[in-house]
Amino acid sequence: MDINNYLKEICNEAYTSTITKRGRAQKIKTTAGAIGVSLARKKDDPLYKKMIYYKHLYLKTKEQLQRKYKSKALVLARKKATTYKKN
Repeated sequence: MDINNYLKEICNEAYTSTITKRGRAQKIKTTAGAIGVSLARKKDDPLYKKMIYYKHLYLKTKEQLQRKYKSKALVLARKKATTYKKN
């Protein structure tokens, strides 16, 4: 796949894949961000590696916190679920 088709594919994904309504300017910013990260990944940029490393650490830490507070969170979630309106 040549670079133009690849960039068009990224633009289409970034421009259309959302469930919240965004304006044109926000869509352009999102698309530019997605393309920038994609180009950095292709060029094997050290900042991209750093971003992925810290994202991985964040997810690992979040998982540890969720595991630690799972029982308390489940109790609170069940209490909260009983207060939802039933249709």
